[in-house]
Amino acid sequence: MRRQPLGTQENNQFHFRRKRGICKEMKTVKVTTDNKVSIIDVDFYDFRSIQQAIGGHFETVHTQLMADYFKDPSVIMLVDEEGLVKELPYNAVGSALYGTPQHGCPIVGDLIFARVDGEDIVAPENAEAMIERLIGTFIGLKRA
Repeated sequence: MRRQPLGTQENNQFHFRRKRGICKEMKTVKVTTDNKVSIIDVDFYDFRSIQQAIGGHFETVHTQLMADYFKDPSVIMLVDEEGLVKELPYNAVGSALYGTPQHGCPIVGDLIFARVDGEDIVAPENAEAMIERLIGTFIGLKRA
């Protein structure tokens, strides 16, 4: 079966199967603007679940800096795409991994981490290890 973009009949059938319990939420890492990190459940096959996790419409962010830090080129951040317009607070962890000191554009608002797997966005392989690495690197970052 060929994958279809959001909003197609085939995709709506997929969401129907998900509601019947075939698809499950996945564990991912959330970093808030008040320097709290936690593991949350997100259904990456439902864009509303991602929006709820970060507080709005989202965009993906991928940098070489982040790929090098996590030693995984598939790691991405999902951030609020309207964060600057909404004047959301600065996210220190997200901005550091985005390279804000080099180019001046910050990450604002809460973020979640994910991985790209082909055409899909999925949860990180080991959310707990990701949290431990982040806490060990970023001074002031605490578990929620």
